[in-house]
Amino acid sequence: MAIVQRPRAQARGDVAPPVLPARVASGRLSATDRLAEGVRISVELSPIVVPSRDVVVRAVRDVLGAGAHARAGRVVTRGRWRFDPTALDEQAERAVRELPKEYTGDEGLPRLREIAREDLGFTVFLGEDRASLCIDHRLGDGFFGTMLTSAVLAGRGTPAVFTNAGDEHPLESALWNTFARHPRRVASLVGDRWHERRPSPAAGTVPGERASLDLVSGTMTSETFRAFAAWSHRKVPPSVAMLFALRAALDRVGIPVSDEGSILVDLRRYLPSGRSTLANFVTGHPVRGGGGVVPAAARFSRDLRLGRPLAALAVGVATAPWRRHRSVSVPSAATPIVSDMGFLRTLEPLPWAMPTGGMLRVSVDPARRNGVTALTAFLRGRLHVSMSFDATLFDRAGLEAACALMCADPIGLLE
Repeated sequence: MAIVQRPRAQARGDVAPPVLPARVASGRLSATDRLAEGVRISVELSPIVVPSRDVVVRAVRDVLGAGAHARAGRVVTRGRWRFDPTALDEQAERAVRELPKEYTGDEGLPRLREIAREDLGFTVFLGEDRASLCIDHRLGDGFFGTMLTSAVLAGRGTPAVFTNAGDEHPLESALWNTFARHPRRVASLVGDRWHERRPSPAAGTVPGERASLDLVSGTMTSETFRAFAAWSHRKVPPSVAMLFALRAALDRVGIPVSDEGSILVDLRRYLPSGRSTLANFVTGHPVRGGGGVVPAAARFSRDLRLGRPLAALAVGVATAPWRRHRSVSVPSAATPIVSDMGFLRTLEPLPWAMPTGGMLRVSVDPARRNGVTALTAFLRGRLHVSMSFDATLFDRAGLEAACALMCADPIGLLE
């Protein structure tokens, strides 16, 4: 595999320097990237003062040129990626398209993948008052998507992370840092697993193949969010509190919901100090609701300390070849999933058309067909909530009502 030469980032830190001429590079997709096969992340931001197409094409060309390790310029085919510096001008031109109105908003964004360039890692869509990106999840996770959105729309150059993030195989680094250096954690995990009570089998099941992706979205005011954060700070981690609020909201509107949910964990926490990665490095960690929110939060916090989500990903990677062709059924009840993006300060400098407010929507396939994924992100003074779900399993009106409940009174759902 040819390695692209990557220059050192400038001292000022937030903008990457020009990349030196490089050769064609290629390689096999990592095991963690292959787990995201078939999944697209679609993002919409509105209202913004949409930059001209020429400006966006130049920004895309810059981030593509950051090198093979920046991942954005990779083209993925048949389980391998390829980076060709001589093709980047054409890639940038083809990656920027007009955004049709029928592919906007809650009902249109999940279908954006229908018009994205299948042979490119991402496509940027420019509308009248909004812009969208459709990203192949195999390129990277939410961290990558956020940095890419900033790179092509903020008008501040390519973030230095695209030349600085150098850990191409984060799983091995994190396993060594977490378990080889702390072997007692392995014994604790084995003991926990041995004494763990398995969840009861689901009463009803449906075929596991994904069908029709849909989306509802809403926003939580800064006042409501601050009150919720203060309540959570005294009791449990915010992501656990949000998971229980989601479960309660689904139950209250009459949607059957399973006792076990899931929280997306960013595994960069397990890398050696000072290390990061643009590669896919997140996993869903199960959280059972039995006993209430406080005991569940205690179990979740212990799992994080021991590195259990990291160990689970390693096992998942190792067993993926045997699971890939197995027929799967899933519970018919909804599995609540929370993915918290935190404070998206990187997107604050975008050319927003309003001094405050605005809307961020994110559509992504839930991990399982029966999953209801609530992706949350704090941006421009509000918490943005995007709920992705399978429209053939769950009623859209019910999900709209659940989203409205979560945004209006999350504390009330927990008490």
